[in-house]
Amino acid sequence: MNSRNVQAVLTALRPRRLTELLAQAVDAYSPTYAEAPATEVFERALERGGLAVERQAVANPSGNGPRHNLLVRRGPEPLALLLVGHVDTIPAGRGAMRFAPARIDGDQLIGLGAADMKSGCAAMVEALLAVAESGIALRHGVGLALVVGEEEYGDGSAALPAGFVAPLTVVGEPTNLSPCIEHYGYLECQLLSRGVRSHAALAGQGSGAIHALLTWLLGILDGAEPRTAGIAINPRLVQGGGELFVVADQCEATLDVHWRPGVEVDEIVAAIERGRAEALHSHGDCQLEYRELFRAAGYSNRPSEPRLQPLAHAFDVVELPWTPGVFRSHSDADLFQQRGSVAVVCGPGALEAAHAPGESVSLAETERAARLYASLAALLCSGG
Repeated sequence: MNSRNVQAVLTALRPRRLTELLAQAVDAYSPTYAEAPATEVFERALERGGLAVERQAVANPSGNGPRHNLLVRRGPEPLALLLVGHVDTIPAGRGAMRFAPARIDGDQLIGLGAADMKSGCAAMVEALLAVAESGIALRHGVGLALVVGEEEYGDGSAALPAGFVAPLTVVGEPTNLSPCIEHYGYLECQLLSRGVRSHAALAGQGSGAIHALLTWLLGILDGAEPRTAGIAINPRLVQGGGELFVVADQCEATLDVHWRPGVEVDEIVAAIERGRAEALHSHGDCQLEYRELFRAAGYSNRPSEPRLQPLAHAFDVVELPWTPGVFRSHSDADLFQQRGSVAVVCGPGALEAAHAPGESVSLAETERAARLYASLAALLCSGG
C-alpha cells in the first residue's frame, strides 16, 4: 500500500469546496420521490471535477417526475470499493420541522438532511474528486452510488446494476464516524382493528376498535421489550374513529421495530401474536389483523474479517479510533450485505440528530469523513 498516494489524495482535498457543496445540497429540498434537486447538485459537482456520471433511472410511484441514481466509476473493473449515500430526506413538516435554507453556526451546518445524510454524500463526492485530481494511478476500481429512496424502502439501491458491487461497501449514514460492522434488523407492520359501531354511551362493552387496538399495542410493548434486550418498538401512527358520540368501528396503527443482531424476528412476531390474543380476550366482538409491510434482516460481520483491514488502516491514517460497533437503525447497507459485500455503516453526524428539529452536522467531522473515504480509496485501490 502506497503512503505517497495517500498523501497525494489528502493534499487534493478542498474543505471549502466540501462545505459549499454540503450547503447547496441541504438547500435543495429532496424528500423521497422528489429527489431531483439534490441529485442535480451532486451531479454538477462531480461533472465540474471531470468525473463521468451515469444517470440510472429509478421508477417514481408518486408520478412526480423522473428520479435517478448517480453512478461513478474510477479506475479499472472490477470495483474494490463502493461508497454509497442517499440523497433523499424525510419530508419537511410544520413548526420546528419546516424546511429552511442551510445556515452555519460556528462548526455546525444546520438544515434538513444535514446529518441524514447529505454530509456523508458530500464527503464521498469530495473524496472521489480528490482521488481524480491527485493523479494517482488506480490498480483497482472505486465506485460511488448516490441513490434515491432510502427513507422509504430503498428502491434506489435495490435498482443498482448487478455488477455495481464491491468486496467492501461503506454506507455514509450518521455514526459520528464510528465504523458499524453490525446492523440492526427492521420490521414495519400494520395493526388493524375492526369493532362494532354503537352509541358512545355503550362504550366499555368490548366492541370498541380503538380500545381493542390500544390494548393490543400495550400488550406488544409490555410483552416484547422486557423479554429481550435490544428491541426498539415505535408506534409511528395510530388513527381511526372520528365521529361524534359513536364507539369507533375501525382503527389502525403502524409500527417500526428495530432489533439487534442475534435477536430472531420470530420472537417479535410471537410478541405481536401474544398481544393480539390478550386483546381479543377482553374485546371478543372485535377483529384484529396483522400485516407485515417491510422486513430487513440485519447482519453481523466479524471484526477479524479480512476485507475490513484496509478500512481499519484508513482509520489509523487519519487518526480516528478503530472501535467497531453496531448501527441501530435501518439503512440500505443490508442490501449490499445480501449481495455478498462486507457492508460498513460509517458517516459524519449523529443518528440522534436525524429526523429531529434543528438537524445539524459538524463541518470538522464532515471534513474528517472526506479524509477517511479518500484515504481508504487510495489504500485499497492504488496499492499492491
